[in-house]
Amino acid sequence: MLHCFVPTRHKRVSVTLTPPLQEARERLRRRGLDPSVGELAIAGALRLLADMDGGEDQSSKRTMLRKRFAERLRSGAGIDAGALAEVRRDGWTRA
Repeated sequence: MLHCFVPTRHKRVSVTLTPPLQEARERLRRRGLDPSVGELAIAGALRLLADMDGGEDQSSKRTMLRKRFAERLRSGAGIDAGALAEVRRDGWTRA
């Protein structure tokens, strides 16, 4: 068997085709795509980054809403005391 080594400046890694990874590849192949493992890795990394970015947006939004709520509580503006008492008594409900 002849081995061909191509010099590169990039790190090399090996990837094990675990059952979930192989299943994902097969599902893509059934849809007419034939992705390399590298393409799957890039797509997965981009998805993780997007999820993290979305989480940061949600976290900053929650922080901003908490600050606004605290300011409203301090000032007493726009607080419905009856609704607040109801929530304390019965808990939150979702519409």
